[in-house]
Amino acid sequence: PFTPDLAVLCTNARRNLELLEALGQKGCKTCIILSSQPEQYPALLECAARYQMRLLGPNSLGLLAPWQGLNASFSPVPIHRGKLAFISQSAAVSNTILDWAQQREMGFSYFIALGDSLDIDVDDLLDFLARDSKTSA
Repeated sequence: PFTPDLAVLCTNARRNLELLEALGQKGCKTCIILSSQPEQYPALLECAARYQMRLLGPNSLGLLAPWQGLNASFSPVPIHRGKLAFISQSAAVSNTILDWAQQREMGFSYFIALGDSLDIDVDDLLDFLARDSKTSA
């Protein structure tokens, strides 16, 4: 048994609450939800709050952190390491930027698509990125 640092829910949205509950019981503190339905939002927030868990998404492309070798997203596009962080709400815009950046061999420190920003929002990410040594812009 172990406590996951990060979970990514990329399953049928009907299972989100059940899986989030199980993750909370295991002590997981961060979860990316790739898809969900708006009627689930209050229950997801309540569950996350009960376990002091932070949520990215739902309906998010996810998170790419190339300096950590992490692709917690549904993007198949590999990205280079760089000093620029990118935050977007839209998965479609994010995929377009990823394709554009790959063609130019442009790198990122973090690439984050918020989706519906149920919990983690732009302010949270700016606070985090301002303290990150790998991010300069």
